[in-house]
Amino acid sequence: MGVYSPPEIVDVTIQKGVEKAKASFLTLSVLGFAAGMFIGLAGIAFIRAMGTMPAEWGSLVLLIGACVFPFGLICLLLAGGELVTGNMMVVSMALFAKKITAKEWLRNMIIVTLFNFIGAFFVAYFFGYLTGALEGDFLERTILVARGRTKDTILQAFLSGIACNILVSTGVYLNFASKDMIGKIVGIWLPIMGFVMSGFQHVVANMFIIPAGILAGGVTWTDFWLNVIPVYLGNVIGGGGFIAFLYFAAYKIGTKKISPKDLAQ
Repeated sequence: MGVYSPPEIVDVTIQKGVEKAKASFLTLSVLGFAAGMFIGLAGIAFIRAMGTMPAEWGSLVLLIGACVFPFGLICLLLAGGELVTGNMMVVSMALFAKKITAKEWLRNMIIVTLFNFIGAFFVAYFFGYLTGALEGDFLERTILVARGRTKDTILQAFLSGIACNILVSTGVYLNFASKDMIGKIVGIWLPIMGFVMSGFQHVVANMFIIPAGILAGGVTWTDFWLNVIPVYLGNVIGGGGFIAFLYFAAYKIGTKKISPKDLAQ
């Protein structure tokens, strides 16, 4: 078959989590930068797709952007990338299975987060600002999107971060579920489109969007920190506390092995 069964997906995820936790600093830093870069490039496409569309078009404008944005996660998952929001689910699953230590979990989170930010900011500055891709006709949209990220209260940003990473981690999880490229693309694309359409907050996307807004003169670094800290914590709970723990509990803690005697009854 072209997909793994639900219990098999848990095993695949645990193995991936072990590999990520034990990867070298060079691997994590390079692939962390690549992931931030792909999310940043998707952010540019997202903003330009909505471009100068009139406000009267309502949610259709966001729907168009939401259809475009998932290519960033598709690229990094299929080509190779370390995205901290996905790792919040994958590496946490390995931690729950006691295949790695809490120190290894924390090491992965710190390195990947740092290089995700570097990659995202690199794109915001060099490819968004210096190239003029987010200037001119797209400047207003850049500021509008950045302000949309920073307008939430701390509680709203935290809860939005939880909801976001439930969907993003589901996309990563479905990527592991499929054995073929088309299945992986569809499994990633739909949940990511859903989180963007819902307006939920993704910390790495915000590491691109808010600095792009800062460079455009629409928001500040204070706005950045007041956003990314609660969003990051919400993302941790959404990926690790919901998706990783729920599926681990269901298929590793709550499922007993069925004996031939049970089947005969």
